[in-house]
Amino acid sequence: MAFVFAIGCNTISNNKKLFTITKIEQGKDGQTLYIRNSENKTYTTVISIPNGNFVEVIEGDRIQIDIQEIIESDPPIIISNHIMVLDSTN
Repeated sequence: MAFVFAIGCNTISNNKKLFTITKIEQGKDGQTLYIRNSENKTYTTVISIPNGNFVEVIEGDRIQIDIQEIIESDPPIIISNHIMVLDSTN
């Protein structure tokens, strides 16, 4: 006997989270984004062409990050596979 369950795919999976960019620092090969989640917790993430996750962003943009890993530091560092701009302030 086999059971088949249908699950909708319209929700954000556990590794995709929403953030607002609060500050951007230009680096040698990319940018460090200071980002805040809905609970006001601050993180950083690096976006660059060599990392394969570069996207044009400005402070205030809301982004969705496909999180690969979070490195505990102060503030925690998010290693991302993909970043998508949801709402841009420009």
